Parts: sequence; structure tokens; C-alpha cells
Amino acid sequence: MRRDQRGYSLITTLLVITVFLLLGLTIVTTAVEHAQFTTVRVDDVQSLHEAKTDVNEAVADLKAELSDPNFLVRHRIFAPDQWDQFLGLGSSSPGEDTIAGRLRDRYGVIMEDESEQYDIPKNQVFLRALRLTKTFNDGHRTRTVKRLVFVTNTPSFLKYALGSKETVVLNGGVYVENGNVYTGQNAYASNATNYVKANGQLTVNSSNAGMPLLSSSSIWYTNDGQLNACGQTTGCWEASQGRFRMKTNWAPRWPTDVPEPAPTIRQENEDFIDVDFDLTVADKLLQASGILPPSSDIERMESIQEAGDKNSQLHTLVAELSNQWTSIQSNQPDPNDPRKTLEEVIKEQSKTKPLYLDGNSVLRGDVDIQNSGVNQWLIVNGDLRLDGPTNPSTFVSVRGNFIVLGDLTLTGNLRLDASIYVTGSTKIYQSRIERALNNKGVVLLSKGPLDISRINEFNNPTIPTPNLKGYFYTDSSATIYAVGSYLYIEGGLFARGNGATAPDTDINGLVVNAFRGQVNGENGEPDRFTPGSDPLSSRLVVRYRPEMLVEQGTGLPFVNRISLVVDRLEVE
Repeated sequence: MRRDQRGYSLITTLLVITVFLLLGLTIVTTAVEHAQFTTVRVDDVQSLHEAKTDVNEAVADLKAELSDPNFLVRHRIFAPDQWDQFLGLGSSSPGEDTIAGRLRDRYGVIMEDESEQYDIPKNQVFLRALRLTKTFNDGHRTRTVKRLVFVTNTPSFLKYALGSKETVVLNGGVYVENGNVYTGQNAYASNATNYVKANGQLTVNSSNAGMPLLSSSSIWYTNDGQLNACGQTTGCWEASQGRFRMKTNWAPRWPTDVPEPAPTIRQENEDFIDVDFDLTVADKLLQASGILPPSSDIERMESIQEAGDKNSQLHTLVAELSNQWTSIQSNQPDPNDPRKTLEEVIKEQSKTKPLYLDGNSVLRGDVDIQNSGVNQWLIVNGDLRLDGPTNPSTFVSVRGNFIVLGDLTLTGNLRLDASIYVTGSTKIYQSRIERALNNKGVVLLSKGPLDISRINEFNNPTIPTPNLKGYFYTDSSATIYAVGSYLYIEGGLFARGNGATAPDTDINGLVVNAFRGQVNGENGEPDRFTPGSDPLSSRLVVRYRPEMLVEQGTGLPFVNRISLVVDRLEVE
């Protein structure tokens, strides 16, 4: 009996040992598998990180390679096909002496040309859309890190939603929905409500207009990484001697008693690629005349650059080139049929050459200055007025590139697919500007002041929609009022600040006055201010569109330097 008990005990002990052994083996196996899984996961994360790093380093390398201020001249690149050869595009195996070859050899990054997908006329412009990619394995499948880069010889101002080479002042609740802000000198932000009454009286209203807001992805770049702010409404400004002047209640820090968060402020470390407005207009006049590349006509370009009166030199250049253009009388469109409008005469003309209007002109109907789907040039030796209808559902369509040797006025409802250069001032008055039906917009550059006023005055939309679609630049200064008006810019606005002060201020650069919320009118003046917390309730919203860099290819301003516009990084 005792022997049987010992046998049972032995069997029980063996069973217990076996169970614990199995449990131990299970634990060890699970730990090993978990360690293996963790190792694989760490390797996957490292592979993804390495691929991202290589793509970002390739972008930085590309930027450094193209940063020479005289890049095109130094490398003797004078034509778009020479540019493609330098980049190494169009070859399945680019050589090591090309950009694509070096990025492949150094980082394992492949550079592909996607310019055709953006309808870029590669035989006419230096703009290219390049996709940088690198593949990696995540343990289950092959994935790809991608980054789209626009390589362009256009000036820096086209990369920002708002900005100035000099000072930028944002008063009130302007909302930068997408894009960055650039300030070459001093940056200021306040919650003041400044506007001008119809009788010219400068008014600092006591209503809290809200502090400026930038989206979480937006950055305010300044020359020193500093921003001066004031959150005391009427304590920020005073109307004195016919100007809005700053009081002393400004400090280099964001107010602590306002609900709006401080924007992300960074010091701009990249060189600002500027544009010489007069040389750009001369460049476009030569381009319109078929002199390609225009910058190769060094003698003519130098005569304008060195002239004391550049405007006079531009008129001399027009006189020299005008015999190559199709001339149209602006004040008497068709002597044989006086019933024809100027728009009808323009429509009937061949667009194989630029059209030339000698004198002040008004266009009230559809204008199409295209040749085989490509924008042709209309050169106006005088003032130009584009006068659209005021019926909310009716628009005038304008397609083409314009050089206006005078002042420009835009009014009414206009759909624009155009690049417009204005040697005088530009006024946008009671206007709604849309992109054309082909979804292309306008890039408008003015040497003189840019005046945007009375856009959708006292309109308080429940569904905010853009009503000014395009990029607007002035070589001078600008003051924008969006207190009674409602402005939703899909594009951008830049005032270089070339000497003159902004209207109603002593500030050289861009001054914006906006209100966040509803504003009603009383006898034609802003009244009953109702502040709002929703960023889109701002009476000035700016949504930057990088697509404009490809939409107006041949019409964009040209510089002898290459820059990059980098899109976000993607993983597929």
C-alpha cells in the first residue's frame, strides 16, 4: 500500500514538473516571439525613418545645389532643354554629372519629372514638378516615401500667403487658413479695429476685432524671430495728423489675456529672392516679341537697369518692338463697322502675335487672348479698365497675359486666367474675382499702390466662400481694410514696400485691418460689431494656393536664380 502511494506521488510530481516545464517553454517561446516581433517592428520603424531622412537630405542637397544667385548664367543654362539635361530628366539611367544621378548615388533617391501632369509647357519655362521617392520594406510589403518639389525661377514672394520685404502689420482677426507669412523687417499683431469712414475720417473703434490667427501648419517668418503684439484694442493705435500711428502699448510677446494662441514664429534663414519690377516687364515685352530667352538680350536689359527713368525706357522699348505686334485702335475699334465693340475686334484678330492697344482702354465683355490654348500677350500703352457686370450670377471671362503701361482698375464680376503687369497703380473696387472655368487664376503685379476696397461690403456669409482668387503683388506698400468689406483670398497678397508708405499710415510695407465676426451697415458706415470665435467668421481669410506656380507658367516673373517650393512628405 505504501509502495502504491509512493508510485502515485512520483507520477504526481512528474505531472507537476511536466506542466511547469510546458508553462516555462510557452513563456520562453512567447518571449522569443515577442522579442522577434519587437526587433522586426524596430527595424520597420528604422527603415521608415531612414527612407524619410534620405528623401529630406536629398531635398536639402538639391536646394544647396541650386542656391547660387547666378545659377543659370554660371552653368550656361539659357534654354529649357539645357535645364532638363542638367537635371538629368528624360533618361532612365541619368549620369553622375546630373542632379538626378547624384541624388540616386548619394541617397538612393529617385527623381522623376511630373511636369506634364501639371500641364507645364516645358519648352517655354524653367518650372519643373519633380517627385523624389525612396522605397523601403516594412516587413510585410514594399512601401515608398515621396515628396513633391516645384523647382522654379520665380521670386520668393510667390511662396507666401501674406507678406512684405519690409514691415507687416496684422490688425484684428485676419485668418491665414493655409500658407505662411513673411516679414523682411518688423512684425506686428493687434486686436484693434481700424477703418476709414466715407468722409475720410480715420476711426479706431473700441470693438475687439480679435487677434490674428494662423492655422496650425502656418508659420510667421521674420528676420529676427520676433513679433510685437498689442491686445488693448483702442490702446494700440491713435488717429493723429491724418494717419494711424502706433501707441506705446506694444511688447515683444503675445498678450496673455486673449483667447487666440500665439502663432508659430521663426527666423527666416533662406535668402529672399527679389524681383526687379521694371526688368521683369522688359523681360516680358521681349518674351512677347519672340526673343527667347529674353534675358539673353543683355544690351537692352542693361539699358533699362541703368536708366534713371526706367518708365521712359520701357516706353522706348515698346516703341521699338511695337512693329512686331498687331495694332488695334483702342478709341475706334473698327472704322468699317463702328457697332463692333473692342472685345469683338480683339476676338477676330489672329493671336499668333501680341496685340497692341495704344491709348486708354475699357473692356466690358469676354476677352480671349489665347493661341492654341496658350495665353498670348495684350500690351496696353495707357490705362486699362476691366469692367464686369454686377449681377451676382453673371461673369465676364478674361484669358490672356497683359502688360499695362499705366493704371489698372478691376470692377464687377470677373473670371480671370491671366498674368497682369501694371506699371502704375491698381484698384480692385466692388469686385468679385474668380478663377476661369478651366480652374486657372490670376497673378497680378503692380508697381504702384494696390487698393482693394468695398468687396462684398457688410456681407456676413453663413458659408464662407473665396471671392478674390489669385495672387496680388505690389512693388509699393498696401493697406487692406476688411472691416465692413468681406475678403476671402484664395491665393495670396504681398506688398514689397519699395519706398512709399502704406496709405493712412507711416509704415513701409503691408498693413491689414480685419474684424472677426459680423458687421452691419448704418448709413454706409460699419456698425453693430458682433465678435465671432470661428476663424472662418473673419472678414479677411487667406488660403494660399501653390498651384499658381504652374497655372501661369510663361506669365510669371523671371529671375536668374532657382528656388524650391516643397510640398509635404507622403508615405504610401
